[in-house]
Amino acid sequence: MTTTVIDLLRHGEVEGGAVYRGSTDDILTENGWQQMVAALEDKKDWDTIYSSPLESCCEFAELIATEDDIDLEISKAFQEIDFGLWEGLSPDEIMKEDAELLATWWKSPTKVSPPEGEDFHDFQARVLKAFKNIITENRGNKILLVTHSGVIRVILMYILSMQEEAFFRINVDYASFSRIHIYHDDTGDTVSLIQHG
Repeated sequence: MTTTVIDLLRHGEVEGGAVYRGSTDDILTENGWQQMVAALEDKKDWDTIYSSPLESCCEFAELIATEDDIDLEISKAFQEIDFGLWEGLSPDEIMKEDAELLATWWKSPTKVSPPEGEDFHDFQARVLKAFKNIITENRGNKILLVTHSGVIRVILMYILSMQEEAFFRINVDYASFSRIHIYHDDTGDTVSLIQHG
């Protein structure tokens, strides 16, 4: 049996406060850096690192890759969902303008989208295509993916065969770390969530 290990790391706290940012390229705070460093304490030996292109992810990923001489691949496929007109706005600000749509989106994020934002199913398709490619191209290797909460939710929902409407039921804090094992044998692949939180 061969085992592929994929570690998922959400970026830490970013400048600009608690707002929706999918394409907004805010940088990490000093606290955000420390959160990510702490999350990876005693964890290393990756064969390849993948990262979202946004600074909150790729700057840290580049540092780890350089320090440990690990190959790094930056991929737009692992960027957060685009929030359209909600980019840079807090939930409180949106509530004042469009409380009904925001409430509907929280309950059914697969059925409605932020105004001029990315459709959930398009987002899901690009993330899972890239994730499956990682598995195919890195059989038996250990991988680190530095990305965003929405991307991690999509991957964990896929791993756990969860219904799409459960998207917001998975908590993904700043610098949240998850580990996935993919076991390969003659009967096919078996996937298991080893750690999350």
